Amino acid sequence: MTSTLTQLPRTSTLYWEAALCVMRRPGALKTLPPLSLRLSGVRTEAARLADYCALCGLTQGPVLPITFPQVSVNGLHMALMTLPKFPLPLLGLVHVSNRIEQHRPIPVEAVYDAEVRIGDSREVRAGLEFDLLTDVEVDGERVWSAVTTLIYRRPSPRQDGPKRAEKAVPPSLAQYAHFIVEADTGRRYAAVSGDYNPIHLHAWSARVFGFPRAIAHGMWSAARCLGALEAQCSTPPTTLEVQFKQPLLLPGRVTLKWVPVIDDQLAFTLLSPGSGKVHLTGMLR
Repeated sequence: MTSTLTQLPRTSTLYWEAALCVMRRPGALKTLPPLSLRLSGVRTEAARLADYCALCGLTQGPVLPITFPQVSVNGLHMALMTLPKFPLPLLGLVHVSNRIEQHRPIPVEAVYDAEVRIGDSREVRAGLEFDLLTDVEVDGERVWSAVTTLIYRRPSPRQDGPKRAEKAVPPSLAQYAHFIVEADTGRRYAAVSGDYNPIHLHAWSARVFGFPRAIAHGMWSAARCLGALEAQCSTPPTTLEVQFKQPLLLPGRVTLKWVPVIDDQLAFTLLSPGSGKVHLTGMLR
């Protein structure tokens, strides 16, 4: 049964509940319960959208960028994963991929409903991988959907389990763009997304979790790639697929490489120019 919310809990409340979930011990759990939450009457705040577009290099127009609904439902994802029946510790999850499909453009002034539910789960070598399925509806019509894939890394990974599937990327990515990622990018993105995970905010808070410096949000990196590639598309893109690889340390310099493939698609990768370390790969169409 789906519970419906008319507003999200305060961000501070969600993070307090996430901290309380850190002691969850799922053991040998192989499947997740079929939980779902619905949020009705979502409206886009003009200032929040403007800040998001400026931070991600996106063109602001009469319809929402295809990545923006993911920002709007971030709190709904957190609310679902802090429910008592959700068995995994939220702060121990790793975001490994995202697929977004826009079924029709969403006007900036639209009022919409969003629903998130637990999808498939599967054992991989690193632990338990599962999908969060999100739908956005306007006047009862589904206009946007996403699959957010996360992994709970087990303390003792299996040696005989399957590796998670990796999508191939063309070896020759011929076109380039370069940009600098500022030290405060994580804090600025947290302000528009509500994702205040400490690994993204400061070097000192990231070090608590084993990172030498703060790291960029994966969905900021995805949206920044979208912003750089919009002009390369002959029509407004409606589908974005990304697979997250190595963390992007802040501050940093990155190179975006892309190549056109079949059916008006762009394959792209984001990497550090010096080390060649890949931060994400993706497909836009």
